[in-house]
Amino acid sequence: MLLSGEKTVFRYSTFFAIFLPVLCLLTTAGQAVGETRKYKIGYIEAGTFWTFSGTMKATKEALGRLGWLDKIEFPQDAHFSPGWEAEKKEELQADAQQLMARTDLDLVISAGTDATKAILKVNNGRTPIIGIAISDPIRAKFIIDENDSGIDNFTVYMEKDRFKRMFRMFHEVVGFKKLGLVYSDTENGRLYANVDDGLQIAAECGFQIIEYSKVSRAEKTEECLEGIDWLIKQGIDAFFITQINCYDWSASDVKKILDVLADHKIPTFAREGTKYVKGGALMGLSTTDFTSRGNFISDKIVKVLQGEKPRSLPMVDPTKPKISLNLATALKIGFDPPVDLLGSSDEIFSEVTLPEDRLVK
Repeated sequence: MLLSGEKTVFRYSTFFAIFLPVLCLLTTAGQAVGETRKYKIGYIEAGTFWTFSGTMKATKEALGRLGWLDKIEFPQDAHFSPGWEAEKKEELQADAQQLMARTDLDLVISAGTDATKAILKVNNGRTPIIGIAISDPIRAKFIIDENDSGIDNFTVYMEKDRFKRMFRMFHEVVGFKKLGLVYSDTENGRLYANVDDGLQIAAECGFQIIEYSKVSRAEKTEECLEGIDWLIKQGIDAFFITQINCYDWSASDVKKILDVLADHKIPTFAREGTKYVKGGALMGLSTTDFTSRGNFISDKIVKVLQGEKPRSLPMVDPTKPKISLNLATALKIGFDPPVDLLGSSDEIFSEVTLPEDRLVK
């Protein structure tokens, strides 16, 4: 009986030794078929800005078209946007630290220069990071060059020489002699205003850039208006609308700024394009449709989640820029658009239409 019992024990042990691993594999396979786990993506921005939200909206729509949106979760406790005020800078860094300390995130998206700088400062070298809506990732020293981020778990979205093309195009069309710029006198402030690109093209084309940099990090409407008033007194004959908070329709009275410039017959070029051209700027690059940007970023997200290294992915969006022009503004400031500009413009507006999400109704 004892011997028989021992054999029985042996047989049961043998059965479990052989078939339990197989049973586990079958269970795992069954879970894979009805997979419910979602990839978790964290998000950080210094503060709200319309290009951030526009880019993310287009990216999520593109993920939906690829059939990936239902596989991804954007946890609320992994979404940070402390605000643009100077006192929020330490909070932004703490938020970045919190994201990099988490082990449950499959990817982190950093929107803008400030947030990307904060996240890279505490980069754990493990969690994949995708930087979006960054003014100049090369000058910000986030990446080595357009072909290599230099960091295995980091990649960005960028458009090659986009801002140099803007300054050159604006000068070719208007032929100004003194171009006005308003920005905050910080490292990031210069990047948001593309000051270095502007100075380079100014030297090449023979015009002068007049700078006003006495604007706080909050970049309030009143501060920008003071700067514009000072620039007008310096004799500017053109103005470049950069990516700072006083030009954010949802947070500032942008119409008031554009009206002041138009009343002084000053041609304006909007770096962020369509929304501003429709709202009263003379011209800019067409940016109403974030589709190509969303497609490019969503493709990077999917490849990262599938196991590719962020550093191995392309960073330059090859989509060619389009031109946007407002004829109502041209008439108001007494500017006669060249025939070739009319022929090459992809968007031509005959009236001023303010965006629905503007702060001042």
